[in-house]
Amino acid sequence: MQANVDEETVQWRVLEAFRDVCETRGQAMYPEPDTSIGALGLESLQLVEVIFELESCYQVQVDEEQLAQLESVADVIEMFVDALQRTQQPTASQRGVIA
Repeated sequence: MQANVDEETVQWRVLEAFRDVCETRGQAMYPEPDTSIGALGLESLQLVEVIFELESCYQVQVDEEQLAQLESVADVIEMFVDALQRTQQPTASQRGVIA
């Protein structure tokens, strides 16, 4: 696994996922990080599908309670950057700490 999270790559992938779902719905939207989730006109199931796709892509799980807090595409980007950073932190055994 890479040492640092490439936030630019995460941003690109999240934006692509939202563009794909908009395109599937027949919308020609090009969301940016500051685009609100509400402006995308997604139903809650469609947002969950985007999140699931990103979880599969990055092999991480995000806290489902955070989903209700998402207000913008930037929030989704930040949520995945945080999740990826958490997966890259060494565990106690990896740091040589004995429990």
